[in-house]
Parts: sequence; structure tokens; C-alpha cells
Amino acid sequence: MREDEFQNGVLGKSHPVLNVNSKVTGNLLYTGDMKLPGMLYAQVLFSPFAHAKIKSIDVSAAEALEGVHGVVCYRDSPKVRYNGNGEDSSFKPSELVFEDVVRYVGDKVAAVAAETPLIAASAIKLIQVEYEPLPFYLDPEEALAEGACPIHEGGNLMEEVCLSGGDLDNGFAEADRIFEQTYRVPPIHHAALEPHVSLAVYDPDGKLTVYTPSQDVFGQRLNLSKIFSLPMNRIRVLNPAMGGGFGGKIDLITEPVAALLSMKCGRPVKLVYTRRQDISSSTTRHGETIYIRTGVKADGKVIACDYKVYLSAGAHSGATSSVAWAAGGKFFKLFDIPNMRYRAYTAYTNCSVAGAMRGFGSPQLFYAFNSQLNQIAMKMQFDLPSLMKKNLFNPNDTDLRGQNLGNYRIRDCLLRGLELFGWKDAWKEQQESGKAKGRYRIGVGLAAGPHASSLFGVFADTTGVMLKMNEDGSLTIFTGVSDMGNGSNTIQMMLVSEVLGISMDRIACVKTDTELTLFDVGAYASRGTYVGGGAALKAAREMKEKILLEASEILGCPARELVLRNNGVWMADGSGAGISMDRIAAHAHNEHEKDLVAAVTFGSLAVPISGGVHLVKVQVDTKTGEVKPLAYTAVHDVGKVLNPASVEGQLHGGIMMGLGYALSEELSYDEKGALRQRRLGDCGLFRADQMPEIQTEFLDSYESTGPYGAKSIGECATVPSAAAVANAVSNALGHEITRLPIRPNAVLEAIYSEAVK
Repeated sequence: MREDEFQNGVLGKSHPVLNVNSKVTGNLLYTGDMKLPGMLYAQVLFSPFAHAKIKSIDVSAAEALEGVHGVVCYRDSPKVRYNGNGEDSSFKPSELVFEDVVRYVGDKVAAVAAETPLIAASAIKLIQVEYEPLPFYLDPEEALAEGACPIHEGGNLMEEVCLSGGDLDNGFAEADRIFEQTYRVPPIHHAALEPHVSLAVYDPDGKLTVYTPSQDVFGQRLNLSKIFSLPMNRIRVLNPAMGGGFGGKIDLITEPVAALLSMKCGRPVKLVYTRRQDISSSTTRHGETIYIRTGVKADGKVIACDYKVYLSAGAHSGATSSVAWAAGGKFFKLFDIPNMRYRAYTAYTNCSVAGAMRGFGSPQLFYAFNSQLNQIAMKMQFDLPSLMKKNLFNPNDTDLRGQNLGNYRIRDCLLRGLELFGWKDAWKEQQESGKAKGRYRIGVGLAAGPHASSLFGVFADTTGVMLKMNEDGSLTIFTGVSDMGNGSNTIQMMLVSEVLGISMDRIACVKTDTELTLFDVGAYASRGTYVGGGAALKAAREMKEKILLEASEILGCPARELVLRNNGVWMADGSGAGISMDRIAAHAHNEHEKDLVAAVTFGSLAVPISGGVHLVKVQVDTKTGEVKPLAYTAVHDVGKVLNPASVEGQLHGGIMMGLGYALSEELSYDEKGALRQRRLGDCGLFRADQMPEIQTEFLDSYESTGPYGAKSIGECATVPSAAAVANAVSNALGHEITRLPIRPNAVLEAIYSEAVK
């Protein structure tokens, strides 16, 4: 039976995210706002070299400065290597809190804790360091060249990933046309409004508490336990609030430094990165060089695809291996191609550490994939929508590696998107614009992208939720799920409200505290609704049975004759007889001497694929090279929509990120390995006044394994965006765009290339 009938009318209606009033009034307390008695302020000394050995370091003058309580460097650091990514702290550990080798401009050299931020900053300037510069590499292929200086012991190849299916050689032999291209994408900054920050407290009893806006408090606890050799019962990590994450707040960044200083000083220590420090010394999206070769039959059926990518891991291992493997899995989930091979070479470079960012490798992958399909359509004179329809998966198909994709409606997204966008008229406008040869050209493009909804099949993907009924019949939910502002905790509360008939205003949420909440894998892999919601639903159902047991005893009737609604339990016959939740709580306490509590762990049941198709119309100024998006349409399959406003907001935000990735965002390095981008304004973020008119729609679909039929939207919202824009610009110019971002000079070069042909 389909579970998409919302009996209590909570699901399917828009609800504001948790703490919305505190957020919009500026009253929500973030970690950076916190101040504890005796708290010290930390500052970090960062490396000016891309790669160097620290020959000597003298911190005596800094230690002697009045108001300084502690200075730490590699001599004070635990000698335990860790992986900063919270997914698996034991996987390819490469990092120390401080080390006598620095591997990128912005790497940590030393840190100070002092009475005021000004004193700490003054002390940093007093630290004397002598460096021995070493060779450095900013490009992964250069780092992997024979004879390259090793950035880490064992060489610069971190890992090679190879996934395949079918017979690639035979596929290319049967192809009527073969297309090859190289695509390049840059690293970019996450640009969350809240920079990286943490507040560490090491108390006299030897317990470490860390306040931090983390997407993965349990992963960070595991890492801190490993680094400082503390049992987990003596480490508490909690997330008071998060001002955006986008994947950038999974890894340890400031937390180990604040913790080490607190341990040394015996006082609370807060470390807040400035925006400049956040840009240079936190994680980025992976910069990549992609080689793709595709074989096509004369009728447009793609029968072979060979994909090779070099990923710049940056100075440490982080999430790079996970990103490479995850992108490899998604490589097989867009087009139904019988012969495919994916190869990824992950290389240490002397750049900022690359990590998780919204899409987890998919925006890079599907930029290349969709661009190649657009190139095929251009060269073979196919209608792109028809070519895409010929190759997309159908619902309940199984991919080349044997995974069932669930009720995957990517084809329906395409059909509805073409209709909603008005593709035929827009294409005609593009053709007329090209023939006119005026200053402004119109281009239209489309792209498709999938994304998973869980980590099922990778490792145990679990979330724990506890529900506790209070004496007045109100409810508190305890959840380890981190909320970046995307509404994951709100969805959990809505599911509980729907099942139990307890209104949202009578449900409180205690979240992301390793000491108070049950374990959660982390806020990534677009698992918030599917897995976090699944856990809330499981807990609510267990609580429902407990409530009905009490209510049936009070009312003297079988539980099957009762319904939960309006903050009580009522006879299903409509007679109006029933009792309120506070009486049920009192009965459980007074008659049975117990609290009504449900504590569950939910593991994901499958990995259903979400999908979206994005269509865009752009205007290209052939005189200046400027590209202006004019109209944008996105249609997504997210299963059942539980909170319409939240899903809509996620999609608009994802589109904005994708437009910036396509047209303006980039982190680049100078000849000394230092980032050129030092301010937020340098990073090329797309602005609100640059946004085109957007129309969105969500299919009325249903995923049988999801809570009330729902699956993911968060990351898929941004996956096809850059590819759609790049295809629109390529179609406007009649020349394929092979590098992001598409800056005006690249457009002018493309126009010149076409003119001299």
C-alpha cells in the first residue's frame, strides 16, 4: 500500500525550518557568538610556502608576550596521523595537527592562545620560522610525473580507481563514430556564510568538549579520540548551529588546533577563521582534468564510454578517495550504455586540501558527460533531446554494475522539462539569432544528472532517533542529524507530527550532540530525508504503538479502533470520544511507572536514485564575451515532496551554485603556489541580481523504500546546472566549451576560433 496519503495534513504542506525566527532576527547563537568564562582566543600562523621543511622555529618571543597563555607547533603535536574527513578517520591518514613539513600556502605552522584576539595576532608575528623550500606541484598530472618530489612518503599517487562493465574494446569497434575531448574544472570555495570556527574546552577531569558547526559530529569525535588518545566517553562534540556547510564542514579544520591549545592552557579556547583564512586554509571542491572518449552508433545510441580523470587531492588525503569512488558509481547511473570504463587517478598536490562539496564529484563528472553528448548532437546533427531520450534509463532499470535504480524518472523529467521550458521555440530563437549575426546571440542548453539518496552498499548507513513524551503530552526528538539550514531536522519533526498527530509547535528538537543523541553517519550523501527521515518515521511508529497501548487501556477498546490526531487519541468512528496526550503520559507514569520513550536505529534499505533535468537560455555578448542567463527550468524526481517550500528552496540554491560554477567561480594559484583569491568578492560567487527567471517542477512520483515515498534533492539540485549552461553557450557559439568557468575571454577565443575556420 502506498504511504503517500497524509492523514494528519502535516506532510505535503510547507513548514519553515527549525529556529527560523531566531535566524532571521539574528538571535540564534552560533559557535562564533559563544563566550565561556576564562575563554582564550586563538590565532594560527600559516605557511607562506607551497612546500617546505621547517628547519627551525622559535616561539619564545610569542610565549613571553603579556596575555599569551600558550603557543603550539609541531613539537607539541600528537604524532598520530589522521584523515580530516569524518567519513572514515582511519582511511589513508596523512595529516598531523602540526608537522615540520608544510605542503601548501596556508598550511598550519603554529598557533597561539591569548587573552584577546589582538594579543594573539601580535604574538603570531613574533614567531620566527626558517624554511627550506621544496619542489611543489599544483597540477595532478605534474605531481604524478616520473621523478616528481614526493609530497607524502610513498609518492604522490594516492589511489587509482577503476570500475567497468561490458567489453569496451568491442564497443568501440562497433561504433560508427568516436568522439574524444578533454575537460578542465577548477577548485572552488564553499563560501558558507559562517566561516570555520570551533570552541574547545578541556576540563580538569580530562574531558574534551568541542563546540563546532560540524556536518559530522560523530565522525569528528572518532577523529579527535584517535588524535588525542582519549576514549569517546571523554569527548563531546556538539553543533549549536550551522551557517551553511555544502560539504565543507565535514572535515576537521579548526577543531584539533583549538583542542590542543585548550589542553595546553587548561582554559576554553575559541578559534575563528577570517574569510581570507577560510578561503586559503579550509577545503575546496576538487579541481579535475577529465579525458572522455565515447562511441556512438549511427542512430545515436551510445555504446561505449571511456572516462579518465585526474583529481587534485591537495596537500592531504581528506575525502578525495571517497569522491573518486562515489563519482565512479554515479558514472553508470545516467545513460544506459552497454560498455563503460571509469578510471580515476587521485594525486597529492601542493594546493589547499580538496574535500566534499555539494554533489561529491558529480558536477565535474556530469559537466563532461553532458558536454560530450551535446558535442555528439552537434557533430552528428541530432536533436539533443532526442539523443538524450534514446540513452537515458527507464524506471526500475538496473545499471551496468547490477544496481537497481528504483523508481528513477529521469526520462519523465526530460519530457516535462522540454514542455515547460518551451524547447522548440527556444531552439528556433537560437537558430534565428545565429543567422542574424548580431552582437547578441541566444543559446539554449540542457543537461541531466542523477544522485543517490543514501550510502547503502558502501557501509552501514544508520541514523538513531529517540522520542520522549513529556508530562504534558508534548514531545522531544533527539537526533544526531546535522542541519545546514536545508531542513533535515524539520522533516524529521514533520514525520513525527504526521504519525503521532502531535502538532509541530509541541515538538522540540535536541540535535547533533554526541553525548545526548544517538549515532548518525553524517550530513552528506543527500541522506537527510531518506535516512534521517526514515529513522524519525521508525521511531514515530514505535512510539505510536506505545501510545495506542496506553490509550486502549484507558478507553477500554482495541487499538485498531483508535486514531492519533489533534494532540490526542480518538475513536475512529467519529463519535468524538477520546483523550489528550497529557492523560496518556500521566497514565503511563502513574499506572505503569514508566516514561513513553522510543529509541531506534534505522539503516538505509536501498540507494534509490534521484534525478533532474535542467534547461537554460543564455544571451552571449559577442563583443564583450559576457554570458547572461535569461531563463531557467528545472524538473526533478524527488519521490514524494514532503515539505514543498524546503524542496523548492534547495533547488533554487542548487541552481545558483551551478550558475556560479559554470560562469564565474574559481580558485587559482600564482607562480609561488599562493591563491590569487583572497576575499569573498574574488571568488566569483553568483549574485542575486544575476539570477535568471526560474521555473521548477517536481514529478508526482513515489519511492517505495523512502519515508512516505520521499528521496533526495539536496545535491542533485546543483549537479546538472553547469553542464546545462556550458551546453547553452556552446550551442550559441557553435563551438564546444571545454573549461569552467566560462569567462568572457574564453567566449571571445571561441568566437575567434570559429571565425578563422
